[in-house]
Amino acid sequence: MENKVELLFIVSVAPGLALVWWYYHKDRLEPEPLGMVVRSFVFGALFVFPAALLEIFTSYLVVLGPLVYQIMGVALVEEYMKWLALKRFIDHKVCDECYDGIVYGTSVALGFATLENLFYVFGALNPFLVAGWRAFLSVPLHGLCGLFMGYEAARQKLGGAVTYSLFRILFLPVLVHGLFNYFLFLMSGIGVLMAVALVVVFWLKSMSVIKRSWSCKV
Repeated sequence: MENKVELLFIVSVAPGLALVWWYYHKDRLEPEPLGMVVRSFVFGALFVFPAALLEIFTSYLVVLGPLVYQIMGVALVEEYMKWLALKRFIDHKVCDECYDGIVYGTSVALGFATLENLFYVFGALNPFLVAGWRAFLSVPLHGLCGLFMGYEAARQKLGGAVTYSLFRILFLPVLVHGLFNYFLFLMSGIGVLMAVALVVVFWLKSMSVIKRSWSCKV
């Protein structure tokens, strides 16, 4: 039994940690202080709790239909909580390149996703199945949402913006996250295929954003 618990813990946290490592080592210019990256990961994880509390209240939006609920009642709440966790790292003086925003955005988002993953996996009837599909879909999706959020926030900061445009920072992450949840909510083969396709397209798009971020700095 103890071995099973340990294995479940490992498969729950490994995807998020592996992706953090991958994004961190893609920083070609000036790698961020490792301590800051670890802090952002932990800080993102802590924001799971206020998000869960808010989702108790936004659950009433389900009366507006599953698509509206998944976008406004779940995705908006979670992505906004990630932004609150991320902002302090974007504002920090060490964030002086657009790719730095990607490092902190993905670290915050993957910290959030990793703790959320633990709750989902340990609460599942078939935990290894849940851990498997979340490792390849849900956790990477959270990281990608953080990537776009962090890049846009850093781009605005380095562009001299006095205040952040939350619409530009949150629109794409909220929309993609909400659509992903909705496709899985359909509980059909088509829904799963659409969710997978969404993650793949988002991942491919992220590669161009990463390349663009390498030439964006103070």
